[in-house]
Amino acid sequence: MVALILALPGCTFTKLMTTHFENPTFTFTGSELVEASQSRAIVHFLFNAHNPNKAGLKNVTCSYELFVEGKKFMTGQDVPLSLDANGDTAIKVPATIAYADLYPVLGSVVRRMLSGQKTVPITIDALFSGKPAIYSEAGKETPISFERRLVKTAEIPLK
Repeated sequence: MVALILALPGCTFTKLMTTHFENPTFTFTGSELVEASQSRAIVHFLFNAHNPNKAGLKNVTCSYELFVEGKKFMTGQDVPLSLDANGDTAIKVPATIAYADLYPVLGSVVRRMLSGQKTVPITIDALFSGKPAIYSEAGKETPISFERRLVKTAEIPLK
């Protein structure tokens, strides 16, 4: 009986170390306007992450660049994320877009406003990456890494 109890942690360890790590997948699900004023808009870009692994993942980040008509006007670096085990995690990547930051793409925005359009298409180029690790009972770390890039466009309201 004691041997069985002592063997269980070893079996769990062996199972973790022999489990094949699968890269999580990410999909763009949309955007939501959180707040808008005359000087800025706070937007959440919405993603879904699917982690097929038996363990949750930490040390995952999202970095992004925002574009209007191919011209970059904003970047965000290393937004921290955690992914739930065996399933889906809803992700909100926040971006505060100061209208003054749109200066490099002002011509495009002004043309849209003058033509009566109420939105501007903003392209997000998001890079999800992670360097999670599996730890052994002895504290030894086995690093794992992944990267997944998504490029999607969302219509953001102009105020």
